[in-house]
Amino acid sequence: MLSGVALLVLPGLDRRDHRARRAVMAINILAALRYLAWRVEDTVPPLSADPVALWMWLVLALETLSLVHLVLTALFLTRRTDRRAAADAAEAGLRAASSHAAVDVVIPSYNEPMEVLERTLVGALALDWPGEVAVWVLDDGRRAWLATLCADLGVRWQQRDGNAHGKAGNVNAWLAATAGRGAPVVMVLDADFVPQRHFLWRTVGLLQEAGVGLVQTPQSFFNPDPIQMNLLCGPTLADEQRFFYHEVQPCLDAWGAAFCCGTSFVARRPCLDAIGGIPTDTVTEDMMTTYALNRLGWRTVWLDEPLSAGLAAEGLAEFLNQRARWCLGTVQALRLPSSPLRASGVPAMSRLAFVNALLFWIVSFPLTLASMLAPAIFWWTGVPAFLAQPGTFLGHFAPRFVAEAAALWWASDGAILPLLSGVAALLTAPSAIGATVIALARPQGQRFKVTLKGGDRTRVVVHWRLAAWIGALMAAIASGMAIDQLDGLAVLPPGASRGVNTLWSAYALGFLFLALLVCIEVPRRRPHERLPMAEPTRLARGGWRLEATLEDLSLTGARLRLAAGDVVIADGDGLAVEIAEVGTLAVALVRRHGDHLSLRFVGPPPVQRQALLRKLYTGPAVLRRQTPDLFRALRRVLRRSFVAED
Repeated sequence: MLSGVALLVLPGLDRRDHRARRAVMAINILAALRYLAWRVEDTVPPLSADPVALWMWLVLALETLSLVHLVLTALFLTRRTDRRAAADAAEAGLRAASSHAAVDVVIPSYNEPMEVLERTLVGALALDWPGEVAVWVLDDGRRAWLATLCADLGVRWQQRDGNAHGKAGNVNAWLAATAGRGAPVVMVLDADFVPQRHFLWRTVGLLQEAGVGLVQTPQSFFNPDPIQMNLLCGPTLADEQRFFYHEVQPCLDAWGAAFCCGTSFVARRPCLDAIGGIPTDTVTEDMMTTYALNRLGWRTVWLDEPLSAGLAAEGLAEFLNQRARWCLGTVQALRLPSSPLRASGVPAMSRLAFVNALLFWIVSFPLTLASMLAPAIFWWTGVPAFLAQPGTFLGHFAPRFVAEAAALWWASDGAILPLLSGVAALLTAPSAIGATVIALARPQGQRFKVTLKGGDRTRVVVHWRLAAWIGALMAAIASGMAIDQLDGLAVLPPGASRGVNTLWSAYALGFLFLALLVCIEVPRRRPHERLPMAEPTRLARGGWRLEATLEDLSLTGARLRLAAGDVVIADGDGLAVEIAEVGTLAVALVRRHGDHLSLRFVGPPPVQRQALLRKLYTGPAVLRRQTPDLFRALRRVLRRSFVAED
């Protein structure tokens, strides 16, 4: 009943109202505890060495730990901070000040291609800040072309001996090399992240607050991740990290438990020096940086304001490797002396947040996999995951499911959508389980693996190993259901309850089918993202000018809408377009559709190319706007089922 009431009133509740948040999360927790009590009391046989009993108790144990994770998450979600007003006040103070701190912008790099690094460097050089700003590239790839690029742009370039400890070791080598002469503020950017021009105005003032050692901002992405891309759901499905960056971290911040995320942050240089640099004992050096700061009395604060944009993992393999690294590092920290559960000075709520993160990585993925295996096991062996009649099961599970889905949908502003938002967990499950085993067995000596960026994304790529086990599981469920309908072959005895498992199997097949679609990577038709624009422009040739609207823009071309659609335009030499902040660019006409023109830039000189990069990646257009919509997303998935690309 409470779940039904919640569904009716949720759309009218303000997500910023802490009373509303507490009420919604309380209903979520009560529904979860009610379900758990029923599961423990009525759905499992006595614990024994019998394989059937062990299977049911394994599923119950995973569900129990998962519900503990849900309850802890709901607890953290009852509060959230919004530091934008504080950032406004701090910025006003900075603008009124007569002097400003010098800033070192540090960009660790390993194997990123030139087009990725060029836009980051141009963006870093475009930072608006009255104090001294020095941009450093820390080149662990020892590339001659990068040294030349840095020299051409006026960026400082540094390399070190070896590649020990990956990104953390690279930054630490720079800290050692600049000891005693570095700026008091350090800004760290991943090599694919481009800052907004006002980044320092919004963050450095917050760094001046007593006790603050690091100010972290969310990661935004100007390209779709592999889930969005391969399901053709980019505009209607939130990227897989949106909930974490724009909901979980602001809520952790309200409890004093926000943590560093490795890029797009500023820190006090003396604090980094005091902790001996970036921790190197796990492959999640960012999270451990916050705990190292905690031990000396410094805290991390979260500004939930998109101030940079970078590349989401472009391919499924890179996506899964990245998640496996996060899992490996989090579980590593459990067993190391620097663990936040052992180290002194780490606040209690930070320790609890770490426990919750551990539960996410250790439990969520095995449970996801078990929930997909359970229907196949039932149809082929007759062994259910638990003992329950269909009506009783639905009476306990449905309220819990509805309460959780509704609470997360509301708290995430629609970013968490039933079914679709869980695909990433299913695909990540084998990698995460493997990383967990490795981290528990051998926590020390694990190497940092860089997420590859750039490269050729123009071909269809099928991830056969992933697709094979997903397809095999689908076949096992579907064939088991089919055989159950054949006299003499069915495993289940006549009269056996099939209702719950029939529904469960239908859900699993749909879920697995979505995952299978993601295993077939859709080629990206354009090498550069097209960003939406809406500004006046003019198309020119010789002495005439045509008024138009610039509708979208990329590094290689643009789309215009002519004010007068009946004008005859023939391609040829001398055609140009005027773009604000860039100038007049020579273009070739690619195609025309009514009053819309698609144009390709013809050899822009370096100065204009850099101006294009600044316009594209340091302004608001790069901060992608997504409007999650379950029904529109499902329509796109249906289309994806029948076409190879969008």
